[in-house]
Amino acid sequence: LGDVVRYVPGIIAHQGENNRDQIIIRGNNSSADFFLNGVRDDAQYYRDLYNLEQVEVLRGPNAMTFGRGGGGGVINRVTKDAGFMPLREIRLQGGSFGNRRVTADFGGPVSKRLAYRINGVYENSDSFRRFVSSERYGVAPTVTITPDNKTRITLSYERFSDRRTADRGITSYQGRPADLDIATFIGNPDDSSVEADVNLGMAAFERQMGRLNIRHRTQAGDYDRFYQNYVPGAVNGGRTLINVSAYNNATHRRNLFSQTDASLVARTGRIRHTLLGGAEFGLQQTGNFRNTGFFNNSSVTIQAPYANPLINTPVTFRQNDTDANNYIRTKVGAGYLQDQMEISRTVQVLAGVRFDRFDLRYRNNRNGQALNRVDDLVSPRLGLILKPLPRFSVYGSYSVSYLPSSGDQFSSLTTITEQVRPEKFSNYEAGVKW
Repeated sequence: LGDVVRYVPGIIAHQGENNRDQIIIRGNNSSADFFLNGVRDDAQYYRDLYNLEQVEVLRGPNAMTFGRGGGGGVINRVTKDAGFMPLREIRLQGGSFGNRRVTADFGGPVSKRLAYRINGVYENSDSFRRFVSSERYGVAPTVTITPDNKTRITLSYERFSDRRTADRGITSYQGRPADLDIATFIGNPDDSSVEADVNLGMAAFERQMGRLNIRHRTQAGDYDRFYQNYVPGAVNGGRTLINVSAYNNATHRRNLFSQTDASLVARTGRIRHTLLGGAEFGLQQTGNFRNTGFFNNSSVTIQAPYANPLINTPVTFRQNDTDANNYIRTKVGAGYLQDQMEISRTVQVLAGVRFDRFDLRYRNNRNGQALNRVDDLVSPRLGLILKPLPRFSVYGSYSVSYLPSSGDQFSSLTTITEQVRPEKFSNYEAGVKW
C-alpha cells in the first residue's frame, strides 16, 4: 500500500516501525483507517494487493460513511469478486535482493447462477538490508450466487500470513541519519521477527427492487499478530557506541461487523433525490500483551559497537511495571441518513447525518482495574456542487468526524482518558474541478 499511495496528493506512507501499514492523511497519523469493501479492517499488519480490484483513497473526515476515526481520510480496499467470465492467470516476478513472487487468479462460471474465483500469492524475498527477509502467502476464494437477475450473493474468505525480520533501521546522530552503511542491522536479527496471521470471512447480499436498492454485508475477522524487535537509541559523543533496547508485543483481535443500507431514487416536483439510509453494528475484542527485554536478565539497555552493532547478548523478555496486559471490548451501533438532491442540472446539494454509539470496556489484567467509556457521536455532512459547464464544478463541503479518547487502536484507557471527550475533526473545504 505504501507504493500505491506514494504519488497520491495529501497522503504519505509512514514507516510504521517496519511492521505494519501506517499512513499520514492530511497531517493525521493513523494505523487503523483501513477498510475492506467498506468494512473496518483496523488491525496492524502489512496488507497485500494480490486479491484487489482497486484501492480507494478518500480524503477528509468520512464519518458519515465509515464511522469513528478517519480524521484525515481513509483507505478502502475493494476485492476481486467471482464473475461469469473465465479467468486463468499466473504471474511470476523476480528481482533484486532475491525477490521471488507468484500470484494466481482463476475463476469462471460453474453454472448460469453460480461462479467462483480463487486468488493466491506466495512471496519470499530478501532485502537491501543485511540479514532481513520476508515470506508471505495468501489465498482468497470467492463464490457469487445470482438466484435471479436482481439479486446477488457473494461469499468470500481470506487466509493471509506474513513473516519477516523485525528491522528498525539505523539510528541518528545530531539530528541526521548516522553515517553507517545503509545495510547495517542494529541488534540481533536471529531474535527479531514479525508474525501476522489474518482470517477474514465475508458475506454480502444485494437486491434491486425497482428504484430501491438494498445491500447487506457481514464481515468477521481474526487477527493474530506478534513482533519482537531491537530498537536503536542514542549514539555517544565519540560515535563509538550505540544504545540498544528491546521489547516484544502480541495483539489478538476479533472483529464482527454487520452493515445494512438502502438507497432510493425519488422525485419531489422538479428535484431528484438519491436517498441513503442504513445501520451498522460492530463488536471488537482485543487482547494486548507486551514484554520488555532485559539484557543478561538485568538491564533494559545495552551498548553496541558503532562500527558493528550486532548483538548476541542473552535477553530475557518479561513485563516491567508499565508494560501492557489488557483486554478491550468495544461495541458500536450506528444509524445514518443522507439525501443527495439534484435541484437542477447545475446545482446539487448533499446533506446527511450519522449517529454512533461507541461503548468501550477496558480491563487491566495486571491489577484487575476495569474502566468504561461510552460516547454518543453525531456526525453531520453537507455539500454543495455548482456545475455551470458540464466539465467544470465549483464545490464546497463541511463534515465532522470523531476519534474516541482510547486512540485509533484503543489499546489503553486510564482514569484520565476515561474522562476525556473524543477528538473532533471539522473539515471545511472549497474548490474547483475542471
